[in-house]
Amino acid sequence: MWVVISHARHARLGPLCGQRGGRLRRGAWYPIVEESADGHVVVEVRQQRVRLPRGDVTIRTEVPDHWSVVARTGVLRPTLGRRGSDVVTTYAVCPLCHYRQDYAGKPDRLKCVRCGATSPVDWSETC
Repeated sequence: MWVVISHARHARLGPLCGQRGGRLRRGAWYPIVEESADGHVVVEVRQQRVRLPRGDVTIRTEVPDHWSVVARTGVLRPTLGRRGSDVVTTYAVCPLCHYRQDYAGKPDRLKCVRCGATSPVDWSETC
């Protein structure tokens, strides 16, 4: 089974996510390596085990087959946009290699520039 961290749940997980030293990324899928009777799951993140409250993650039984769309939050770095262009406020996460990739418009499918896989984009939920 797999878990994905959504935007609302990301905030509740606090120091485990996104900030300096944080290990979990919104939109990324992590394999569950253990489930406990006390309502927690243990996921593997960069070859380390991280214990999370089951209620703070979305659990899926199948391996992801679509790109996750992630909205950037917090302070946006000026390096995200090129001179004369808009700052990029969203990116997509490849279901196979987990690469974070910018995109234009609202594509039905994306081809990963890192691994070359082409997969559908899930627009039903933004992380």
